[in-house]
Amino acid sequence: MKLLTTGLLLALLAANALPTRAQEHRYAVIEYMHIPETQSDDAYLATEKLWQRLHQKAVDAGICRAWYLERVENGGRGDFATIRIYDSLEKMRNPWPEAIQKDLFNAEETKTMSHTEETRDLIRRELWEIEASAVPDSGGDPSTYVSLQFMKAKPGRDSEYFKMEKETYTKIHMARVKTGEMKNWHFLSRMFPSGTDSDADYVTINVYPTKEMRCNSQIVETALGKDAAARLADPTTIRTMVRSELWRPILGTKAPAKKS
Repeated sequence: MKLLTTGLLLALLAANALPTRAQEHRYAVIEYMHIPETQSDDAYLATEKLWQRLHQKAVDAGICRAWYLERVENGGRGDFATIRIYDSLEKMRNPWPEAIQKDLFNAEETKTMSHTEETRDLIRRELWEIEASAVPDSGGDPSTYVSLQFMKAKPGRDSEYFKMEKETYTKIHMARVKTGEMKNWHFLSRMFPSGTDSDADYVTINVYPTKEMRCNSQIVETALGKDAAARLADPTTIRTMVRSELWRPILGTKAPAKKS
């Protein structure tokens, strides 16, 4: 697992110089992994368990907010995906400084980690900004089912779609979490790769306690009120869902202990 590429660093610096929509920022680096036929899931997961230790040190040091490893179950882009959450683009420059690596691994473990690239192919790296969440910090629960829906706004309706997700559907999903129908929900906008020809500019991450992924339409009225719910636009007239993926959490870091 290498540091961010030069191209991505340049993109991050450029993005950091642009006006942004919110005062408090969270960013997600998502990396998709493919397991070659000559390797096994077990070998890859054993290596990731070592990396988990380093990611936990980064979380404890305040560099990274969280790290998760997910299994991609429905034939999506790759066999596994990792997610690193940051509250600053600057912290991505050096995610694992030498200071947090000192005495963390023995010689055999260090050798295993040096062969990480042999256990998997990193086939895609993406950078997203987390624009809204039902619950700000949660994830990695192996009992959950994670449904990702990749979205493209209809031509000329990007601002309308963004506002709908951030202002309206955030309220709806917060109500769904409160009733126990969902565990969490996130709305992300794509930062990298950039360009208008991307298949998706946004993604919603829907976290459910069961595989059924139930949706009670009555919750919409509860969350918005009867009149606002009646005026709610059909989202398919504003955006197109271009792809969906199903993830199951495998590993994850824990939040650092709060200082008394």
